[in-house]
Amino acid sequence: MNRGIALMMVGLLGAGSSAFAAPKAKQGGKAGEAQARFVPDANLERAQVPDGFKWNLAPLFESDASFEKAYGEARTALTRFAAFQGKLSEPALLRDCLELYFKERLSTHRMTLYTQLRVASDNRSASTRAMEDRALSAMNDFMAATSFIRQEVLKVEDAAMAAALAADPKLAAYKPWLDEVRRRKSRVLGAEAERVLGLAGDNLWAEIDLNELPSMHEKSYRALLSELALPKITDEEGKEVQLTLSNYGLYRGSKDARVRADTVNGVFAALDSYKKLFASTFAGQVETNIFYARAHGYETALEAYMDKDNISTAVYKNLVDAVNANLEPLHRYVSLRKERLGLTKVRTQDLYIPIIEGEQRAIPFDEARELLPASLKPMGPEYVKVLKEGLDPKNGWLDLYPNAGKESGASCTSMFAVHPFVKMNYLDTMDGLSTLAHEYGHALHTWLSNTNQPYVTSSYSMFVAEIASTFNEKMLSNHLIAKSKSAKEKLGLMNALVDRIRTTIYRQALFAEFELAAHTAAEQGKPLTADFLRATYGGLLKKYYGPDFAVEGNDDMEWAMVPHFYYKYYVYSYATGLSAALELAAQVEKKGAPARDAYLAMLKGGSSLPPIELLKRAGVDLTKPDAIASAARLMGDLLVKIDELDRRTAKR
Repeated sequence: MNRGIALMMVGLLGAGSSAFAAPKAKQGGKAGEAQARFVPDANLERAQVPDGFKWNLAPLFESDASFEKAYGEARTALTRFAAFQGKLSEPALLRDCLELYFKERLSTHRMTLYTQLRVASDNRSASTRAMEDRALSAMNDFMAATSFIRQEVLKVEDAAMAAALAADPKLAAYKPWLDEVRRRKSRVLGAEAERVLGLAGDNLWAEIDLNELPSMHEKSYRALLSELALPKITDEEGKEVQLTLSNYGLYRGSKDARVRADTVNGVFAALDSYKKLFASTFAGQVETNIFYARAHGYETALEAYMDKDNISTAVYKNLVDAVNANLEPLHRYVSLRKERLGLTKVRTQDLYIPIIEGEQRAIPFDEARELLPASLKPMGPEYVKVLKEGLDPKNGWLDLYPNAGKESGASCTSMFAVHPFVKMNYLDTMDGLSTLAHEYGHALHTWLSNTNQPYVTSSYSMFVAEIASTFNEKMLSNHLIAKSKSAKEKLGLMNALVDRIRTTIYRQALFAEFELAAHTAAEQGKPLTADFLRATYGGLLKKYYGPDFAVEGNDDMEWAMVPHFYYKYYVYSYATGLSAALELAAQVEKKGAPARDAYLAMLKGGSSLPPIELLKRAGVDLTKPDAIASAARLMGDLLVKIDELDRRTAKR
């Protein structure tokens, strides 16, 4: 997931210049030897993880004391905006105000990013969470203090604005931002109403990734997850281990049916014990989304949050409709899984082991650092060079291994003039390698956008963000399958690609349909009780996975452990992203450099064009079902190939 859209300041760096801070000193000697001997363990304290495997936050702030100084300066700077209020019809003052606006926006974003990365590293510290709250409060205050800018910009007549932009090149640098504000002119309320909404945390005008502006509902949810009492289980070797959200995926994918059942049942039972609280927290987030949407005159929250990124709701609805029209390959997948695993019914815990036993070998990070650049060689030397720099732990982009209190999953976060920050919980598996490819798709997207766009068009929509990440996964898959040395290895890799389509297109579309159903129900006045949410989610599981799948026990509580439902209509972009990425990767494979350059142009484009237009120029139109249907056909074809190759291999 990309939890940060790039932010740049006009005048600091021009197109083509390096947008990232210089790396710190290299790790070596005894420290390097200690890293080589390090064995990752999700239960280790963070201090026990070698520093060389942790990201370097110094480019943001050298210390908490530096953060405190910046915090004080930001609070003082807010008072300077009052001098511009009521005067922005004067072009020179509008220019000066926007210069101050972008400078302070960057400074405030630096604070939110720093504190969120600190919390992501270890979310158990009350003082760190309090620091994050203060940074988020500063961002909310900044948005509230500057909301008058929108009001006054919208009052300027089109002819007067055009004349001002033509007369002042420095003001003209802000034209893309001004145009975007004026695009949603009808959604802006009166000054007092906007001020009040800003104080309430209105995020529909936020100009950083909404994932970096958690509501109180999301913070409550995160706190609940961090303190969720999970059981201990006995692993494959008879050793008692403590389940955590970080190692959940590892044990859920165990070859031992008992271990994976104990894992899933244990976690879902823990979720069930707080079902009313999880439902209340999620309902609060949904109601907040609806409130902000209706306050700005939108009929639905979907319309509001899609319009924020200049995306038609037709894209979202096309995804849900197209996936529902192409469920047959997923049903066939479940049937094949039932047959191959010798099951009477497939259950949740049976979805995360290979249909066909491939070569399951460990992939240490050092090997991953070689495989990933090799797989992306078709992207050209510049792309590969930056990728290698970012994968080198000494350069500070990467927080590689799990530790106690570290947030689960993986993410990439970034801002202008600082290298991207990639969070992993790497455990030397093929899935870990694929996740690494995913997050570095985000990282390279940021780098390309930051070094090819001026500030005001450097940020990019989540809609295209998830294309960059899943494109990398497909290129990795292509490389590994082509280089496979045996039928068994090839079977395992094809199985992994099938599972990627299942989890990233079908499963994320299921999530998207659930999120839409929850918002629609709330918009119709229906309460989002735990029973309603469970019934809705359970019904979708049955529909998507078909007659050979069983929903049992607390399986329908899985929605409660999906943090993306708090990200305001974000999750759909994973499914649309992979659908587009599969098509773009196929075009690069067939057409070579022309298709590659068209794709790179999209990554370099930032927000210079609407995201749908950027993607169309790269070769994919997601307002139509073609790419999604093509992905479903690919899954069906792979299932046939897997079955045929396995049967041929068995006869030898």
